[in-house]
This record gives sequence, C-alpha cells and structure tokens, in this order.
Amino acid sequence: MAALPLRAIGAILYGSYARGDYADASDVDLLIVEHAPRPTVASGRVNVSTYDLSQFATAGHTLFGNHLARDGLVLHDTDDLVAKMLASFGDIDLERLWERVRSLARLLTLPREEQHAKLDGFVRHARYVLRTATYARAFRPGPPCFSVTELAERFDDPALAQLLSSHPEVHGPPTTEVLADLHGRIEQLIGWIEPIGFDSLTDVIIEFDDTDLGDSAILVLGNNDGSPYTIIPRVIL
Repeated sequence: MAALPLRAIGAILYGSYARGDYADASDVDLLIVEHAPRPTVASGRVNVSTYDLSQFATAGHTLFGNHLARDGLVLHDTDDLVAKMLASFGDIDLERLWERVRSLARLLTLPREEQHAKLDGFVRHARYVLRTATYARAFRPGPPCFSVTELAERFDDPALAQLLSSHPEVHGPPTTEVLADLHGRIEQLIGWIEPIGFDSLTDVIIEFDDTDLGDSAILVLGNNDGSPYTIIPRVIL
C-alpha cells in the first residue's frame, strides 16, 4: 500500500473483487487517478496502476474503459470527477478493438522455432490476445462480460475458464500444445492472421513501425514475472 499516492484525485477497484466473483487466485486491481502518471506497481496479488487525468480520459470507448465503467467501484473521488468521467466513456469502439486484436495476433505468425524458443512469452501473449478477443465477442449480442468464468459458461466452453486465466496456478505451465490451442482459438474468432513478415522478435522491435506490436514484442522477449502487460497502459484496447 506504500505505492498509493497521498493526494489521489480518485481510486477505482475493478476486476473480480469489484464484481464479487473473486477466487483464491484472484488479484486485487486498483486504478489511481493522480496529477501525474506513475509506473504500475505489483506486490503479491495487489496491482496498482496510476494514470493522470489526460491518460484516464483516453479510456473512453475502449475495452478497459468499458470494464471500469461497468464493473468498477469508485473508492475515492474528489468532487465526483472520476464518476463523471466514467459516465462519459460511452460505448466501446468494437471495430477498433477487433483491429487491434488482429494486429496483436500477428506476432503469432513469427517462425515456429522463434515461438518455441520463447515459449513462455508467446503463450502469455496468445492468452492475452484470446482473452481480449473473447471479451470483444461478448459484446454482440451482449451483455458485456469481463469474468472468464462467466464467459466460459456463456459460450458453453468450460476449458475457457482455465485457458484464459491470468494465474499460472490455474492455467498451468506453458507448452507447445497450449500455444497451438490458443492460436487455433484465436483464428476461429478472427480468421486468417496476416503474416508479420519478420523472422524474430528482435526484428519486430527494431524495424516495425507499430508501437503496440513493438511494445508487445519487448514483453514477449524479456518479461518473465507473470505480469506481461504491466508497463503498457491498459487503454490501448
């Protein structure tokens, strides 16, 4: 809790603890709105992200913003500013979301040898892409849903609850079979994945002009702490 700023504009609890469907492996997710952004901090099962007002405002019409507006619990709010901003976020731009899913999936077209050599990172990335695509799928016909357990029930696919979990003790170790399963499920949702045209993650990082893909490639390549997207703002989707 030492990471919490003393003069926060607002604080939002979101995720399973906000919905009330948490389990033993669930994280406590907090978003702090401050006067200046700070790095995301993870301690045990507590994750604290800090955005400034301008960064928070960009969550409008995004998956993360819809998640906050739908499931978030406002714990602190100076002058009702956070509540007013949440109310202004509006509907998600589904077309943009599916475009980003298709873009991020392109990392999964790198050579098989590259993916197997960095299996842990690629499995994490594929799980993230599939989870995001499954969230997007739930918007039509709706209602939106951000619980992987509920999504597994809605789509009559019990394996999704384990496969989409962000917790290693739930989804198990990364294997080539898991990667193939994730890849296949992503293709079922988005169809053909456009080849990225590079031979390695390093090539993507150095030569590709898509910053989202470059950031994702960096995380696949080098972050093994189990929290692969803590340094990328969640509002990109």
